Order: sequence, then C-alpha cells, then structure tokens
Amino acid sequence: MIKRALFSLILLGMAARSHATPELLVPSEVQCGPFQYIETIEVHGDIEDSVLRLIHATLENKDSDFYVIQNISEDTRDDSLTVVINLYNQGESYNLS
Repeated sequence: MIKRALFSLILLGMAARSHATPELLVPSEVQCGPFQYIETIEVHGDIEDSVLRLIHATLENKDSDFYVIQNISEDTRDDSLTVVINLYNQGESYNLS
C-alpha cells in the first residue's frame, strides 16, 4: 500500500515538472493551416550529435505548439551541425458555420 502511494506521488511530481515540447510539422502544413509564426532559432551542435536530441534540448523551455525544420547543414571542417527551426503556435481556426 505504501509502495503504491509513494509511486503515485513520484509520478505526480514528475508529471508536474515536465513540459510539453513542440510537435514537428511539415512545411506544407503551415501553409495550409491556421498557424502563427513565433520566431526562428538556429541550433548549433557537434556533427556527431543527434538532430532530434539537439532540437528537443533547445525547445524544452520554449512556449510554442509546433516547429518546422527549415534547414540542416554540416561543416565537416569544423565538425559542426546547424539546424534552422521556425516556431509556430496554433492560430485561430475558421468556422464556416
């Protein structure tokens, strides 16, 4: 019984601390949907880094709903990776009724 209560408290504490990261969108979805542009971010990392890990680590503290990867470039001379991301929020949806 005590184990269940302790486990429930731990899960509740973890859920309260976690933030939802923005979801990935395809660029064509932004053109067809009601999205509001927020900002453009450049993420720099090591060429061996995972692109998704870099993005998620950068977007942890951002208050946006969605992101679109605009460009990914590598510089093999410097062993660096650059990812350009656009952030968007869900805009007002149009109701035709």
